[in-house]
Amino acid sequence: MLFMDIGINMKTKRYRYSKIFRAIYNFLGFVYSEILIYEDFIHISLKRTKKTAICPKCGSRNQLTDDWYCRSIRDLDLSSKRCYITFKENRIRCKCGFRGFEKLDFVRPYARCTIRFEEYIAFLCQKMTLIDVCEITGIDWKTAKKIDKYYIEKRMIKLDHITPRRIGIDEIAYDKGHKYLTIVRDLDLNGIIWIGLDRKEATLDWFFYELGDFKSNQLKVAVVDMWDPYIASLKKNCPNVQIIIDKFHLIKKVNEALDEVRKVEFAKASERERFYMKKKRFMILKREKNLNEKQKENLKELMDRNETLYTAYLLKEQISDILDEDNVTKALDRLSHWKKNVYDSGIKSMIKINKTIKKYYYGIMNYFKHKFTNAQSEGFNNKINIVKRRAYGYWDLEYFILKIFQACGVMGM
Repeated sequence: MLFMDIGINMKTKRYRYSKIFRAIYNFLGFVYSEILIYEDFIHISLKRTKKTAICPKCGSRNQLTDDWYCRSIRDLDLSSKRCYITFKENRIRCKCGFRGFEKLDFVRPYARCTIRFEEYIAFLCQKMTLIDVCEITGIDWKTAKKIDKYYIEKRMIKLDHITPRRIGIDEIAYDKGHKYLTIVRDLDLNGIIWIGLDRKEATLDWFFYELGDFKSNQLKVAVVDMWDPYIASLKKNCPNVQIIIDKFHLIKKVNEALDEVRKVEFAKASERERFYMKKKRFMILKREKNLNEKQKENLKELMDRNETLYTAYLLKEQISDILDEDNVTKALDRLSHWKKNVYDSGIKSMIKINKTIKKYYYGIMNYFKHKFTNAQSEGFNNKINIVKRRAYGYWDLEYFILKIFQACGVMGM
């Protein structure tokens, strides 16, 4: 007996429940011995079943030495009481040259908790903040964080085991002051496979360095926004890849141009005209097919009063419709006519879009061929923001990146 009894007679209970406890605390090389119940916690004592122990280096069995120490670790709670397991851990001298403590199947070396309790902690950390986990389990937040990081890293599938063919590249701000993370997503696995600090050309270069030349040359498709450093890195590291410009970023540019037209027209409008233009911004930027009947009536009334804004709005609707076109030849032909309509409109902010299309025409053409977008990445960005808000931000950037992988990454079991 490793702990002194405090006066509670456990003989009857030990006899009655011994089979149950032997089943619960059935570990390799150990068996349940006795239980001591205190006011707030429970101690379970284990005893050895064999006179040998397993070498953690080679896996062979070795005779026990006289060098041991009494180890007490936290386990899953029993009812409302915290549970601790106590046992003797032995040192061994193996023929392979190993000198140290034996391998145990229920606890990691130097850990203060059983593996099953750690897995429970890791599960809770997926659902709630560290503070909440600590309040429920009664452990220190540093311990909970360390356990969470260990099990995320354990489940992560590294680049060594992934050969991506189609990827999406995007960025997300992780702090104020233009601090960004570059996020690479596998379009086939539908998960994040790599995260880098900043959004420079060198950032993405490091991804291709870690991926390796052979796998980089296997890439077929890469979806990006109109961020030139990413495009430059793609052209440099995998010249055979087909770069796709994400259609939603092109639509975003068109919407920005339309909003600029709205602001100019609002500034020129009379007080009466401004009354009709107020609080119409989101209605103007929204697709017409997504408007309800009342919004359509309000929009028609506004457009009847301002020809320039109406022309810009029609151009926005046309480009959105063109990007939904399935036939590549027809889509490119319609895009050519759209560019001509833009020049004929004479609207400066919209004419700038033609220059953008000309610059990234190869990527837009590839979009019509493959129809890949970064829509899923935007969905991941929402998840990442939820992860960040749940913890009211992260001081530890490494931990934040691991939590992103946990929420959106390619993970194993």
